[in-house]
Amino acid sequence: MTLVRKAAPIAALFALLALAVALLAPAEPVGAADHLDAPGMMSPKGRTDLDVNDVYAFTGAPGTTVLAMTVSPLASTDSRFSDSEDGTYEFRIDTNGNARTDIAYTFQFDDDGSTVTVRRATDRVGEGPWLNGRSLGSGDVGEVITLNDGTKLFTGLRSDPFFFDLSGFLGTVEGVGDDALGDDPTDFFAELNTLAIVIEVPDSRLAGGDPIAVWARTSDGEGKQVDRMGRPAINTVINSSGPIVGTRIGAKNAFNATRPVGDVLKWTDEAVNALQAFSALDTEGAYSDDQATALAAVLLPDMLPFDKASTLPAPLEGRALADDVIDVELRVVTGGDPLDLFADRDADGAINSDGVGPHDDYLSVFPYLGVPHS
Repeated sequence: MTLVRKAAPIAALFALLALAVALLAPAEPVGAADHLDAPGMMSPKGRTDLDVNDVYAFTGAPGTTVLAMTVSPLASTDSRFSDSEDGTYEFRIDTNGNARTDIAYTFQFDDDGSTVTVRRATDRVGEGPWLNGRSLGSGDVGEVITLNDGTKLFTGLRSDPFFFDLSGFLGTVEGVGDDALGDDPTDFFAELNTLAIVIEVPDSRLAGGDPIAVWARTSDGEGKQVDRMGRPAINTVINSSGPIVGTRIGAKNAFNATRPVGDVLKWTDEAVNALQAFSALDTEGAYSDDQATALAAVLLPDMLPFDKASTLPAPLEGRALADDVIDVELRVVTGGDPLDLFADRDADGAINSDGVGPHDDYLSVFPYLGVPHS
């Protein structure tokens, strides 16, 4: 199937679409850049420092699992993590498949953003703040640290690992310029930076190498959830405010405030509606009710599952830096069936690829994200 300019509704697939809007709007780019997960294409609560870009989970050194989150779109050498009085960053980990937190890693930074303290909590009841876990240690931002349980930590500015043909997107989706997806793919993010939190955890400290599910969240100084993310672009897809889906006003903020344990009950209808709307772009027609409902059950709750024994493609299972999650999501959400789940559909969707691939600056050793661009 070919790429067509009529595919404007795919805007909701891209976690960093607002970067494109930022280039077209009079507002300062950093202030307008986000994941389309707040109304008006703004960072949640206007906090770029608490705006989660991406979440990754992959195998690191033997016997370890790497968890990474990036925040602060279009970061520069002046970008800072929020201080502990005004914001907290967390990995939440489910080890038994009930979408509830079993392990939480919290990261809090000092006033000038030069030092980070890490805490680990387990066996808490409820999904509220888990800030009083046992300290694993503190260290300097920008340095590789070994914590007291053997976990490696890095926080600081890195090359943004995300890759995406923004110019082609603008032409195809926004009708701006002469480029289009598939014409001359160019990776807009190849020279951009982001703030990153990366940990390489001994498997014995997670679930002994058994399957887990991960999500990242940020919270403000009052402990209220600002942003959250598991798989890429879930909020963006199911709560698209564009002309095809037209989700209710305020849905993105409501999703940001929800914990994954509530996703299936609160967001399945929206997920089904969005999947049927976007898959209608495919020449095979929209997903049936049963097909869309089955896929919604995969997308929700919004956590990134990671099973070292699985062969499913990211982000259906884990996400490494080089995994082309945009291509997978484009294919599936626009009507493709690459896993051969449905007898009446082929593997192709209306749009199968943005045409760009992984960066060449990923590292083979911790912290794995490339060094920042100058």
